Amino acid sequence: MHLVLTENVTVPVIKKKLRNAACLPLLFALGACGGSGSDSDTVSENQNTDTERFITNFTLNISDAPVDNASEVMVYFREVELIGNGDPIIIDVSDSTGSPRMIDLLTLQGEKFVNLIDDFEIPSGQYSHLRMVIEEDSYIVMDSGTYPLSVPGQKLKLDGFVAEPQTDQTFTVEFDLRKSLVNPVGKNEVFLKPRGVRLVRNDTVGTLLGRVSMGLINDADCMVKADAHRGNAVYLYEGIALDTSMLGDDADLQSGEIRPVTSANVIYDDTADTYNFTLGYVPAGDYTLAFSCLAYQDEPETDEDFEFQAVEETVVVAGETTPVTFN
Repeated sequence: MHLVLTENVTVPVIKKKLRNAACLPLLFALGACGGSGSDSDTVSENQNTDTERFITNFTLNISDAPVDNASEVMVYFREVELIGNGDPIIIDVSDSTGSPRMIDLLTLQGEKFVNLIDDFEIPSGQYSHLRMVIEEDSYIVMDSGTYPLSVPGQKLKLDGFVAEPQTDQTFTVEFDLRKSLVNPVGKNEVFLKPRGVRLVRNDTVGTLLGRVSMGLINDADCMVKADAHRGNAVYLYEGIALDTSMLGDDADLQSGEIRPVTSANVIYDDTADTYNFTLGYVPAGDYTLAFSCLAYQDEPETDEDFEFQAVEETVVVAGETTPVTFN
């Protein structure tokens, strides 16, 4: 499937606070869950001070690594659930009218993002996973028509994180639609699955900003396409000095093949006459990138086994933008 980038639309955001965190073990030891007599004001002040030591300000954004062959991927977000040691924390992310938050993922390519949760106070500690509640009204507009966008159980279950006390932490949910969207044979709907969806902490990631030469776009292997501007993508793999013959294109890979972390469309800039790509929210580390001009053939549940026209290695540094050029 192949996607077309559209303009980003700003959607109102509601700030929400978890003002009354559950009493924590230290507070129980101090008898701070209640108070009476002349010391009540002092106890109350200590309660507030100690509770703040165990609070994290949690922010969550949404971004996307798109695919081809669609003009809208409209997802309706209702709630975000944080699963830790205690009861789940349910965060309502509806818009100002109380309706599900409507976000077109195709507007969020590269470093673009939209804020879903802003500065929400949560108890610090380990959260085993994060779940996003998706409404049934979600849909996708493709070249062949408009289809329901279904999520198994109406929830996307992602990895967890550590909420550090007395910090402002921002996370991004990065959708790689090339791997997340599945159109089963015989089904008049498209499934949005959690594979290819990553949760990253923003202060641990960097950006890759790249360019692909005209020579690679016009490679002999690419001449089977009717439009040279479409179907070009860069795949990202963790590590360097990899066996390039084992670089796979799919999330469900054959034994021994290497799974891509994410991918990005290569976009033609008609003003500069260049082909560019952006890979945002990449965790710091060593990486291998591979360019294909036949990415329009990439289906999420099969291995097309097409060859890459070029491979490059790079290092991602947290908080920095690293240039990459395919010649």
